[in-house]
Amino acid sequence: MIDPQLKPLQAKARQLGQAASSLASSLESRCHEFIRNTKHDMSGLGDSRRLRAAMALSRVSGDIVNACSEFLKSSSDTSVSNLETNITRLLRVASASYNESARAMASHYATERGWLRAEIEGLLRLNSQTSQFRTRTRDITSIHDQIQEHSTTLVEQLATIQDLENARTSLEKEIHQLVLNQGSLLEAIERIDSDSEIRALDAKEAELKVLRKRLLDEEMSRLGGVFARLLALNQRGEVHTHRQAIGVLTRYVKTPLTALAKEPDGYPELTDLLEGVCESIESNRIPLGEKKAKKTLERAKQIINGSLKPIQKEARSAFSARSQILRSPNPRNLRSRRSDLRAEYARSRASKESLESKIKSTLEEASLLGVQAKTHLDTIDELATKSFHKSIPRELREEILSLTRETSHQP
Repeated sequence: MIDPQLKPLQAKARQLGQAASSLASSLESRCHEFIRNTKHDMSGLGDSRRLRAAMALSRVSGDIVNACSEFLKSSSDTSVSNLETNITRLLRVASASYNESARAMASHYATERGWLRAEIEGLLRLNSQTSQFRTRTRDITSIHDQIQEHSTTLVEQLATIQDLENARTSLEKEIHQLVLNQGSLLEAIERIDSDSEIRALDAKEAELKVLRKRLLDEEMSRLGGVFARLLALNQRGEVHTHRQAIGVLTRYVKTPLTALAKEPDGYPELTDLLEGVCESIESNRIPLGEKKAKKTLERAKQIINGSLKPIQKEARSAFSARSQILRSPNPRNLRSRRSDLRAEYARSRASKESLESKIKSTLEEASLLGVQAKTHLDTIDELATKSFHKSIPRELREEILSLTRETSHQP
């Protein structure tokens, strides 16, 4: 929209750039020629003054060739400010090298020296024209450059927003597939749960779980910590306990209900162990503090007197019933299959949560980019309206804003 007002300025900028490139190319070509000539002139010279003159011309020509080469590499940038900067850099090198070598060249290379001076003066005039042009067009060029910069950033952000939208769509498809798979897994688990042998097995497992909780939370409360502490003291060598007692202690720490069920009636191994524990507490070899020691001794003596016999009987019955069910291969296979299905379902849920987290991050990033893109759009509109009396067409503005809103909805 603003191109018609900028075209004359852009044409002038291209003209200045082309003129600068032409001068630099001509200067580079002529200096290459000077370098070849001085190499020929220096071969076999006995005249020291002429040799110094040839070396000076070769040196200044080499410096200018390098500077021209660097200038021509950057000549594709038509920015007037950059053009002025590049010409100034070329002039700085050429002028400094020429001033350093001009006197040595004077006696033998007056023509070449005059040609170099004329070329440098031509670059100076072009640089002055470029500077004057940049000064006259500074404001409008600056506004144009700002619009261009905001436009470039806006296009990049819109492209990123579209990439994020594509990523979100892909993630949602993955989640949808996971949900379908989870439904199939739950159906398979429910079919196994409905099997009569599995129901009986689950009932016994639940019964054992209740017994285990009752054993730990009620009947053996206060003893678990003492057992763990005794094992730690023995491991560090601070107390010495018989190997057989350590074995019993370890079993009751790791699998207390199983250890109780496997003992003979009256659980003699646990009784012997507790009698030793009581002795250690009473002799303060296991310091617990008066109140805690009293409570622990009370609980230990209740167990020694047979308080665990009902649980031992119930646990044996439940373990026996469970073993009886598991003698059949069908419940064993179904239980194993259900365990695998549950593990797969847990992995699927974790994957779904991870994907949902990625979608959330994608939406947040897209939302932030959308706000930034709208800011760039508003800035472009304001700059164009203020400086060129042109505003962004409503249809284009709405189309751009619609792109910034595509990823703003929740999946």
